[in-house]
Amino acid sequence: MKTLLLLLYCSSVLMFFMPLQALSADEEKTPTTVTSQQALSLIEINTWSNTLPRDLIDLQNNIETIANIAKIEEKLPTLEELIEELDWDATMAKSNPELRFDDLTALEATLRKISAEINSINKPIEKNVKELEIWYREWVDKESKLKEFSQQAAEITHLSDSLPDISSLANLIVKAKELIAEQIRPNLLAGRKINDFETRVYAINDIIGDLIRERKALRTQQTAPSMLSADFYSTITVHRISEAWQNLRLFANYKAKQFIQQRYVIGLCFLGLLVVAICVYFSKTLVIASHKWYPFASRPVTTAIFILSATLSIIDILAIQAEFHQLWTILIQLPLVISVALLSDLIFKIKWQNALLKQLLVFLAVIIFFNAIDLPHPLYYLFIFYSSLFLFVYYLYFTMKRLLTSPGQKITWSIILWAVFPLSIVIAGIGGYDQLASTIFGRVLSLILASLIVWLMVLFAAGIIELLLCYFPLKIVRQNATLIIKQIFPIIILTHGIFWIAALLTIMLVYPTLNAAFKAITSIQFTFYSMTITPGAVLGIVFIGYATLLCSQGIRAFLCQEVLPRYNVDPGVQISIARLVHYAILTIGFFILLRVLGFGLSQITILGGALGIGIGFGLQAIVNNFVSGLILLFERPIKVGDMIEVGEELGEVKELGLRATTVQTFDNAEIVIPNSELITSSVTNWTLAEKRIRVKVPVGVAYGSDIEKVLKVLLSCAEANPTVLSTPKPQALFLAFGSSSLDFEVRVWIADFADRLEVLSELNQDIENEFQLAGIEIPFPQTDLHVRSVDDEIAALINNNSG
Repeated sequence: MKTLLLLLYCSSVLMFFMPLQALSADEEKTPTTVTSQQALSLIEINTWSNTLPRDLIDLQNNIETIANIAKIEEKLPTLEELIEELDWDATMAKSNPELRFDDLTALEATLRKISAEINSINKPIEKNVKELEIWYREWVDKESKLKEFSQQAAEITHLSDSLPDISSLANLIVKAKELIAEQIRPNLLAGRKINDFETRVYAINDIIGDLIRERKALRTQQTAPSMLSADFYSTITVHRISEAWQNLRLFANYKAKQFIQQRYVIGLCFLGLLVVAICVYFSKTLVIASHKWYPFASRPVTTAIFILSATLSIIDILAIQAEFHQLWTILIQLPLVISVALLSDLIFKIKWQNALLKQLLVFLAVIIFFNAIDLPHPLYYLFIFYSSLFLFVYYLYFTMKRLLTSPGQKITWSIILWAVFPLSIVIAGIGGYDQLASTIFGRVLSLILASLIVWLMVLFAAGIIELLLCYFPLKIVRQNATLIIKQIFPIIILTHGIFWIAALLTIMLVYPTLNAAFKAITSIQFTFYSMTITPGAVLGIVFIGYATLLCSQGIRAFLCQEVLPRYNVDPGVQISIARLVHYAILTIGFFILLRVLGFGLSQITILGGALGIGIGFGLQAIVNNFVSGLILLFERPIKVGDMIEVGEELGEVKELGLRATTVQTFDNAEIVIPNSELITSSVTNWTLAEKRIRVKVPVGVAYGSDIEKVLKVLLSCAEANPTVLSTPKPQALFLAFGSSSLDFEVRVWIADFADRLEVLSELNQDIENEFQLAGIEIPFPQTDLHVRSVDDEIAALINNNSG
């Protein structure tokens, strides 16, 4: 079946190129008869005598704009070498019974890179051929018309001296066809070469696919003796050790040659590493210890290695470059693992957990090296088993130590999962499931490494952004750099989280490539009624909503901290303006969101009608409060910071929202008042126009007191208080004759309503002290009792007592 598919593929390719070969044939094979072409008129032929030379010049310019086939042909020998090397590796893999699954995945990754390189080369060739074919057909049509006109011109010999030179026009057409043919031929040859490459890659892919399916089936089978049996250790012979040593020597020699061949590129990499390390080192002086960039700047070499190796790893994973030899893979992976191990304390703060993590990464680095040198499987499996056993014992020791030293410590799921990983490998080794143990070891360590890399990339991105914000031209951005990072940190986590999910699916072999995982994630969709929901749409909604909120916060902060204070705008007015800007930005963001979701004008109209019906039936109170909130914001009868009195409650306005207003009383209680009540009911605003208010102090003195002396004492107490304003002047007034006292009142003005109770208390104390010094009495309430009748015994008793 596969052979039949291959033959069908090759025949379709040949059928595609057959018309192009016919076009590139010699001029004698071109048909000379034209059945459907209309003959040229005398005016058209005269026009041709002017336009054909210009068309030829345009053709030459157009040919210069197409892809340079010479540069494309230079890539073909290198690509052919890579295909031959991969073909050899695939052939050897078929005959290797001890081939590991990781080796096959490495071959598959190389195959993907080569396929991507073939596609990148083939696209410009296809584009060239298509354009050249169109141009060739145009000039063939011109040639046919010219031949027909030459036959007509033979019949009008009396005008031969006034007609253009047809032979010169024919020569121009022939020259144009030759120019096109010169370009078509190398493109067709390169296309045939590419088709041959694709056929060979297809066959190699078939071989590797079969091997991968076979190895997947073996992962759940017992394919080796138990690690506790002597049969396994009998496989570790001197020949195996000698084979490992020989592989190491071959690896060293081969990589040394590659190192010499690529010395200039490697030198540039080291130069780039040095430049990045120097930049990171000097960036330490630009930040403080609390910034997220500071831990990276404190380790310039490690950070530079992480940046360079992570960048090259992304290029390698995405198959951007097909010429990544195994030397480059090792030069990328090993430094990346080492740099992550050195930076792991930025993630795990507990010492023993950090130490355990570094040990895991060291084991992963050793595994990468063993795969590179093609270590014999028994030795490779021996290392995996005893490494896992060591990890399990090490983790169990520290866990028991923690439980004994901290009796209240509980065993959590994270503790159990950390122990399950090495224990499962030990159990698989004892059972003889060597392929399963190797797969678990490699996959889990790769997952841990990918998770650490993604989280370090999150911290690195946050640190870089904070570093840039600290030196942004706007002062407000520099001052709030840390706050801005906290606000955008969820977006950074979300974007890197998508990358982590794709990497997780790729490592677990759910999808063969990272690109395939991304496509699968973004292509998931489900229908809700008539609306199709995709992860891209959900992410778009989240991003637009969050970006709208961030934009609103940023603009409001800019207005309140930079713009409005310059014009001495009242703080309450500043908050009102910021609130209006906030609602305006939210409205714009809402309409943008509707547009992104695909809502048209008619749909928005329907949505508005539905909202109108909902408001009419059940949202009247909410809309009433909303409109009242807008009235409060525009008319500003109440502002944030005002002292208002609603009913019997007095307090300060803390928040003025669209639905309700929050008032904080002097008892520190917060009252939420619907905005409609503030519009429809009576509200006393003590600080609407200004905060200056008048304080009244009522005072009563005994009858018979010197009125002038009392007024003088009251006035002196008011003038002596430092909080009392001198303008308007304090007043002391004699108001009335009370039932028990002469009633006076002190009236003073103070600058701030918040000082009212304090001033009242101070004045009362001062008046009491001054009255005592002046001998002025503050009377008690007096009542006269008139007795009309009384019992004789009680009257006699009263008389005796009085006597």
